[in-house]
Amino acid sequence: MDTAAGLRVLLAGGTGLVGGHTLNLLLKAPKVAQVVSLVRKPTGMTHPKLRELVVDFATLGDLPPEVRVDAVLCALGTTRKEAGSDAAFQDVDLKYVVAVAKAARRTGATFFGGVSSVDADSTSRHLYLKTKGMMEDYVATLGFTSRHFLRPSLLLGKRRQDRPMERLLQALAPLVGPFLGGGWKSTALSPPPWWPPPW
Repeated sequence: MDTAAGLRVLLAGGTGLVGGHTLNLLLKAPKVAQVVSLVRKPTGMTHPKLRELVVDFATLGDLPPEVRVDAVLCALGTTRKEAGSDAAFQDVDLKYVVAVAKAARRTGATFFGGVSSVDADSTSRHLYLKTKGMMEDYVATLGFTSRHFLRPSLLLGKRRQDRPMERLLQALAPLVGPFLGGGWKSTALSPPPWWPPPW
């Protein structure tokens, strides 16, 4: 990809816990020339590098013709409880993510970075892990030159929504963390291992 003028990045989910941190990193990154942030409603945030596009993820098709991006980072996600049903959960964590990825490919993106889950597997009997696995499998068919899926377990950080069970698990994390192995260790938000992006 031609990055002489700086990288153009499409971001979805920039108002959430992971996406908010990602947006701040992108705006500070010297190599990033523009961040196009897909939002459901205007946030009021302004920055010389930032362009917000208000979209309906349920009906997302082509982006405006002047939008051209080199990479897409997707931090869309919810929980079964917040969504209200299995189908509504899969709309956000699968359908919307795939729609964003497709739209980004049509604008020229060759890099996809997304938030998945530890033990994501499209053959899992667990709805959350199955959905994340299906998302990874589908994105893999879209022709991106490079794909990176972050697979965290419990994320540590302050959310806008109140998630009592998650708050409880976050409180217990320092106590049980030393006894957890592999991917089940909790993940404090900081730049991911591949940051800055390998574009």
